[in-house]
Amino acid sequence: MKLLAILAAAALASSCAGTPPTTGPSPDQPPTERQAEGGTDSGEFVVSREVYTRTFEEIGEFIDNLNLIIRNADYESWLTFLSEEYIRVTADPVYLKDQSEKPLLKQANIQLADLRDYFAHVVVPSRTQATVDEIEFLDENHVKAIAVLRGTRVILYLLERDDSQWKIGVW
Repeated sequence: MKLLAILAAAALASSCAGTPPTTGPSPDQPPTERQAEGGTDSGEFVVSREVYTRTFEEIGEFIDNLNLIIRNADYESWLTFLSEEYIRVTADPVYLKDQSEKPLLKQANIQLADLRDYFAHVVVPSRTQATVDEIEFLDENHVKAIAVLRGTRVILYLLERDDSQWKIGVW
């Protein structure tokens, strides 16, 4: 059962968030002094060790709270963790039809009709025990929460800061 949850999480992460990134610091390897002071040759957005650590802790707490909501199958509370754009994109009938064609759902003969179905059949089975191993900044308000599953980096969530709080987004 745990293997099924890991496979579902990996499938969900790759289907919802895009290709896993291949670079970026882990909490054990925050940005180098050069990155913290002014950037990299590749032009990627970098932050200080302090900002990385603080943001990693914020996101860890966010995901711990989210996991509890998902474990309790609390759809209404889950909605409060989502950006408006995430809701719009994920509730789109074309997206739901595409997700219904994924192997695990297709084998179980599950057709997703709405966002509540997506939550019940995709999110709950795959995300109740999600943990963040590292984060990767796109900019100060957009961060990838990344897990390492069997040596492979997968994006758990694309997060965006909305005022002073994090939300699950799409970008």
